[in-house]
Amino acid sequence: MRKHLTVGVGKAGLVGELRGGIAGAMVGLGVVLPLGTLAFAALGHDAAAIGVRAAFTTAIFGGLVAALIGGAIIPGSIPRTATTLIYASFVATLVADPALKTAGVLELETIFALCMLCVVGAGMLQVVFGMARLGTLIKFVPLPVVAGFMDGVAILIVISQIGPLLGLQELRWDRQLIERLPEISFLGMVVGIATAAFAMILVRRRVRFPWSLAGFLFGAVIYHAIRLVAPEADLGPVLGAPAAGLPEPVLLHWLAAPEAMTMLYAHLPQLAASAFVIALIGSMDSLLAAVSMDTVLHTRHRANRMLIGQGFANIAVGAIGGVPVAYSMVIPLSVYRAGGRGILAGCVMIATLLLILLFGGFLIGLIPVTVSAGVMLIVALGLFDQWSVGALRQLRADRGYREAKWSLAVVLLVCLATLIFGFLVAIVVGVFLSFMLFIVAMNSSLVRSFGTGATRSSRRIYFPDQEKVLRERGDRIKFIELQGAIFFGTAERLALQVDALAKDARFIILDVKRVTTVDASGAMALERMAHQLQEAGVTLLVSGIVAGDRHARALDAFGVFEHRDRRQWFADADRALEHAERELLDDAGIDSPDVEMAFEDLSLLDDLTSDQRDRLHGSLARVELATGEVLFRKGEPGDRLYVLAKGSVSMLSGNDAATSAQRLASFAPGVIFGETAMLDGGGRTATGVADRPSVVYILTRDALDEIRRNDPMLATQVLLNLARQLSARLRFATGTIQSADY
Repeated sequence: MRKHLTVGVGKAGLVGELRGGIAGAMVGLGVVLPLGTLAFAALGHDAAAIGVRAAFTTAIFGGLVAALIGGAIIPGSIPRTATTLIYASFVATLVADPALKTAGVLELETIFALCMLCVVGAGMLQVVFGMARLGTLIKFVPLPVVAGFMDGVAILIVISQIGPLLGLQELRWDRQLIERLPEISFLGMVVGIATAAFAMILVRRRVRFPWSLAGFLFGAVIYHAIRLVAPEADLGPVLGAPAAGLPEPVLLHWLAAPEAMTMLYAHLPQLAASAFVIALIGSMDSLLAAVSMDTVLHTRHRANRMLIGQGFANIAVGAIGGVPVAYSMVIPLSVYRAGGRGILAGCVMIATLLLILLFGGFLIGLIPVTVSAGVMLIVALGLFDQWSVGALRQLRADRGYREAKWSLAVVLLVCLATLIFGFLVAIVVGVFLSFMLFIVAMNSSLVRSFGTGATRSSRRIYFPDQEKVLRERGDRIKFIELQGAIFFGTAERLALQVDALAKDARFIILDVKRVTTVDASGAMALERMAHQLQEAGVTLLVSGIVAGDRHARALDAFGVFEHRDRRQWFADADRALEHAERELLDDAGIDSPDVEMAFEDLSLLDDLTSDQRDRLHGSLARVELATGEVLFRKGEPGDRLYVLAKGSVSMLSGNDAATSAQRLASFAPGVIFGETAMLDGGGRTATGVADRPSVVYILTRDALDEIRRNDPMLATQVLLNLARQLSARLRFATGTIQSADY
């Protein structure tokens, strides 16, 4: 059952909530600083402070709105790497637009306003996603598609941080790099690389202190120590202090400007595309993180409510100049491990970040750009999808399976699309490949297993002559167990497989117990299959379906299978097999007549002399049973055995004759049953019920003991006949075990 949002101090007490909130703030600080510098990297080093302030705004106010609306047990909505990079790419697109330059100078106010509108648009889309209840669907994007996108994002982050690491304001991958070698701050680059190495060591050693924050402190100390020793050394710029004070709704002021709508219409395609990608990736990222936290907290999040919360959070932060917000596992996990258990810890975390923004801006301004780039390189390395990395290792070791190779091909295609064509094309490629993977997977064989009547029998135990016929002709019954969905992608292949089996078959049984769904194409294919088989003299039996169940309702909705065809529907494969066996016995002309067997033909009397038969007859009691009458119940003492002379008796798993009870076995005339309980003295393990009017002969334990005392030879022969029956029962048990899953 899902845990509800905790408003109090939780089990750990106030101290635990405070400790958890402060720990979450320290981890959040380590996330906010590098992503803030990434957000407006296209504007150069001078805009780093603006980006850091925007990231703080998102972590504080976006986290608060998402917590109040989204319903997370422990709040943890902050900027995320993937969505921040998409946002940064949109900024870069605007920076490269000549229309946003006046006399060669960028119109920063317009760029910031369009970026804020992008975040607001993404939030609106997420609210729509949640209200349309798409939260459960977004999580089912195939892993290779997600892996390819994340690998592409990681590579783009690495590329974007090479310029800041080298101390270059802008960097294009042409001859410019060689031309600008003299501008590179080699000493600053060393500091950045040392920061990255230090952060990597912390990551590998899995230290509990936030490694990114430790990396910032380590790099900043080295940077300023060198600056003290050698003031003239070229170490590159610092981030600069973010503006103090609370954010304001500047977007509303810009929208009131006369040129606002003109600029909006001019950039609407790029804005809409970026907003959609941010909404989609942010939703996936948040829901996957929520699933991971459910495992830790033993909770169950509400996906659609979370999307609505994230959407309103993005609308709020977009209006006041923040970057996109998404739910992150790293924050609530840190809060939880430090003792936080509820929303109070989240409030402490948000308040701590707000205090840092208001009063600690001068310290943030001392962080070097090259140090931030070094930390971001390690962040990017952590983004590489571990599943795709592991699959690549398996492939290189020549242990890759065909499915793994196809999955890696999808990862590569989505990754290349991200790098070459951008995020929107990558999403389109991912959706297309997701659909293709679904079709390929669903177009794989529906068949879970094959069998014939010679290897799989029903749970009815027949008289020896009947068993012999079924062994000889059982291969004319073909059994196909299906698993998956019968739809347009699988129906044709199933029809071909059935046609191949129908050449020497009398019956084909399709077990649809494990079929998940049947669409219109699948329903039509089943009906067409039944009619074609009938024309070829083969009867199609469908098991795992009864009138009124979900498969029957689906077939009704598509208008297939006439009423007379539904006589070939059976609740389970056991009943379908029995029907086919009876038909085969009818074809052979030896089916059990509905008359009582002669007493001397009962198997209990095999090899007895006429005198012995007469003596045994006096010890047997003849009982007539009506349809549905209970012969014995599960748990009753097993003090007698039975010989069926007419009709049919079934053993049911329950202690009554309910139709929902599972049939364990059914006995044909001539069969002995109940002997095991009588011989070992145990209780009945099933309930015996007459399927139709029946006649049984009963031999009690007391009567058998009297025979042993008065006629040992007769008793010996009776026990030998019982042993023969038990031997046949053991052979039957093998088939029962094989068919136990249906």
